[in-house]
Amino acid sequence: MKANSVSESIQRKTIIIGGGVGPAAGVDLHRQIISLTPTDGSDQDHLRVIHLSFSDLIPDRTEALKGGYGAVAAQRMAEMVNQAYYLSHKFNSEAVVGIPCNTFHADPIFSVFRESILPELELINMIDETLLSITKKFPGGEKVGILSTSGTRSMGIYTQKLEHSGFTALQVEDQESITQAIYNSHWGIKAKSGPSDQNRKILDEAVTELREKGAQTIILGCTEVPLVLTGTEYQGITLIDPMHLLAKALVHSALPQ
Repeated sequence: MKANSVSESIQRKTIIIGGGVGPAAGVDLHRQIISLTPTDGSDQDHLRVIHLSFSDLIPDRTEALKGGYGAVAAQRMAEMVNQAYYLSHKFNSEAVVGIPCNTFHADPIFSVFRESILPELELINMIDETLLSITKKFPGGEKVGILSTSGTRSMGIYTQKLEHSGFTALQVEDQESITQAIYNSHWGIKAKSGPSDQNRKILDEAVTELREKGAQTIILGCTEVPLVLTGTEYQGITLIDPMHLLAKALVHSALPQ
């Protein structure tokens, strides 16, 4: 049996995915971590990943923000992540954490989560990674479209940071249609764990609207949206997938060389 070619002196961190928010998004993040990891083709060359997906214990983030119980989502996720750290530590590994949910990064949730996890854990902020990528690609002043949940939109998770950096943030007029594309119990992305004719049509129309408003790029600000709008370009517009940027940051932290 081949020994692990990633030695203990090189592999310093286990990646912890705080998943289940939604479940298909966590699976996609895990897949991207695997595809981004440099290997010699062996199983043993891959990074250590603990993928947590206790969906029933984490309330919907948009509803939690509306109802004022965002701390519940934060504290439950923190409890699971802290337990995962003990497992990584048992096998002589530090850990880095990523949460594949944009709305989870709203301050009433994310700040509580950050304060509730063990200080030994490194935490990657997906929103910050996204803004860093945009500011590197665009000089500023551009119009940036956002497709997100109503929770992410109402909390200004992206708009505040974009505008502070000199960008113009654009939203769709009919946010309820985006909500239906994500949450509809029959044909929404969460129900299908991917595309349907209905949710694809809504998102296609949303991209068209943002393009006509002058968007040069669009942030896929809900981690389920890239399950439908795949790739890096759509209708001639650059798509920014925050979860891909999260995957890259997690891999870089776990294996910086």
